Amino acid sequence: MSATSRDVSGDFLRGARRRVGAWVVALSALSLLGGCIESIDPGKAAVLWTISQGTDTKTIYREGVQVIAPWNELYIYDLRTQESRLSLHVLSINGLAIDMDSSVLYRVQGKALPTLQEKVGPDYYHVLIAPYVMSEARKIVGRFTPSEIYSSQRETIERLILTGLREKLRDYPITVQGFLIRDVRLPRIIRVAIERKLTEEQNYQRMEYVLDVARKTAQKRRIEAEGIQAFQKIVQENLTRSYLTWKGIEATEKLAKSPNTKIIIIGGGKSGLPVILNADSGGGH
Repeated sequence: MSATSRDVSGDFLRGARRRVGAWVVALSALSLLGGCIESIDPGKAAVLWTISQGTDTKTIYREGVQVIAPWNELYIYDLRTQESRLSLHVLSINGLAIDMDSSVLYRVQGKALPTLQEKVGPDYYHVLIAPYVMSEARKIVGRFTPSEIYSSQRETIERLILTGLREKLRDYPITVQGFLIRDVRLPRIIRVAIERKLTEEQNYQRMEYVLDVARKTAQKRRIEAEGIQAFQKIVQENLTRSYLTWKGIEATEKLAKSPNTKIIIIGGGKSGLPVILNADSGGGH
């Protein structure tokens, strides 16, 4: 091989090495740049942790694209109201095992994200909320009978558990907005007995309503009858002979003014009232 050929071959290899090196550098730069870019979705915010200073307690990163150093880390939190469902296994006041499906509604307070990051971290639901829900549910449900849990006291139980959760979480930037009991599952024999009892109570209340309406109707009619009786008594006491005669005279005066009245005989009746004879204007008998 000639010297010229060797020089050309060497130049080609050196050029190839330079191009490969440039690609490696470019790919590394892109990789580092990709690690520096973080996107925060709508309704979320983030806290920055740096390798030199730890959690940044002054800055809260909002929606959009954020550029950070690849050796730092951005912890993203959802600030919207969230719902988590839990299956709870609890005991009633008489020791009966009850399964409940429940939901807890909560949200993180955005202004205090650094506090939550320092105290608990992103897994705050499993660390705080879920254990507290289970604890409060066991404590509160244990005060009630299966019948109350299944029917009449469900809203009361929800309210008491919610109050307990808020008290437990008051030192953390988490707002518990609601607690709901979605379903209560009892042993079949207990559930059937409770449903039968509820049906009997509803029938009893319905019958009480019907009887109450009947009693009130009878009382109303009795009052009306007593009123009529009292009215008749007053009328009878005031219907004297003189009063009736006077009313008869008034009636006679009104009849006498009628255009069809022709002859009036004074004192012709048994009561001494005038007798009125009517005749046609055409000369009837």
